[in-house]
Amino acid sequence: MFKIPEEYNTGLVTDKKRFPLSHLKQAERQRFRRTLKELVLDAVVKDDIIPSFVSDTDSVRAVQFFTADVDSVRSAPFVCGILQRMTKTPSVIKVRDDKKELYSFALKRLNLQDKDLVVVTDEFLTHSLTRGVSGTEDRLIQDFAGWDCIVNKTDLYSWYLEMMVKCYIITNRDLWSGMNDLLSSKSKVWYNTEDVLLLFEDVKVLVRLTDERSRSVTTGNASRINGELKRTYAKLKGYV
Repeated sequence: MFKIPEEYNTGLVTDKKRFPLSHLKQAERQRFRRTLKELVLDAVVKDDIIPSFVSDTDSVRAVQFFTADVDSVRSAPFVCGILQRMTKTPSVIKVRDDKKELYSFALKRLNLQDKDLVVVTDEFLTHSLTRGVSGTEDRLIQDFAGWDCIVNKTDLYSWYLEMMVKCYIITNRDLWSGMNDLLSSKSKVWYNTEDVLLLFEDVKVLVRLTDERSRSVTTGNASRINGELKRTYAKLKGYV
């Protein structure tokens, strides 16, 4: 997964009975345990090579990679919504059933009232891919978000953020013809964490506006959306 060096592999099967699920309703706990067949901690990248990132709102001392076997990838939003909040570190979760697989990413910050807890500020799932088949999207993920392809390894947060944003762009690459240019951009964007965050926000705007346009029923509203899309395209071109 993401060509993580072997020395970080663990292959540790987690004990579902020890998951902290007391905050869930009984029906949710039952559904979670029924849906999640197995959770394996595939790899942990700590700060021995990539430095940790600690601030008033963040404490990133490791990045974890999991594989979650589920009854159906259609359950991924529910399962990952729980798992991402359960794990304090930035985590990449591969969710798979017998036929399909996808990835879950989430940005987190410390809970300011209780710094033993985290708050998820952004999360998304990639498209589902055919399990065991190296298709276009899978190859793009490996080619642009794999271990050797990440530009900014200043710290663990920057590394995870770049990996996440590149996967978000790949997932939504059909929304704009310049998405591949963003991925392969030689500009400074991928070297600067703040620029990557701004790029992420602009791509999210593109996703939102494209969805709004698909549901627009009035000419006036469609015209407004098209104008906003043109401005968003221009901003995205500035990153290339």
